[in-house]
Amino acid sequence: MTVPILEYSALTPRAWKNGLGITRTLFDDADATDAWTWRISIAEITGTQPYSAYPGVRRGQVALGPGAVDLVINGRAETLAVDDVIAFDGEDEVSATPREAGFLDLNVMTRRDAWDSTVEVIDATTVSAEPGGPTTLIALDDDGAIDDRPLARLDAALLEPGMTCTLRGRFVIARLRRI
Repeated sequence: MTVPILEYSALTPRAWKNGLGITRTLFDDADATDAWTWRISIAEITGTQPYSAYPGVRRGQVALGPGAVDLVINGRAETLAVDDVIAFDGEDEVSATPREAGFLDLNVMTRRDAWDSTVEVIDATTVSAEPGGPTTLIALDDDGAIDDRPLARLDAALLEPGMTCTLRGRFVIARLRRI
């Protein structure tokens, strides 16, 4: 089965829940009312911005750059360099200040009562989606490929349970498993 590729350049930006930033949704399980139990998106952060509150949600974030981002999570300072991963709860009070213009981050948000998730940065390998839920791959460089199909930076693929693919390059991999 051919793995479908989602081109980042074709995604439509939309406002954050709090209206203070822009995001592009890669994948989610949203229904017609935009209710979801998981969502994977890429956000643009310009200047110091508070994050939207998402009670009951676990958030994983990967710094995509350029440069680092300074986070304040419940009053505690954290700095994420490019490719660093952090997780926090949707109830946490979070603000972000990028160190360079054009900063992006990848967000993996899952309802804690429905999903477990893991997020990490990986190098070229063979990846199989586990049976408990979807696996998402996001290219981190312009020279990546899935099954020898070239990708641009931030292009993505959603593997359904049981699918396998071969990767070339660096990727963010997000694995979701239904509780």
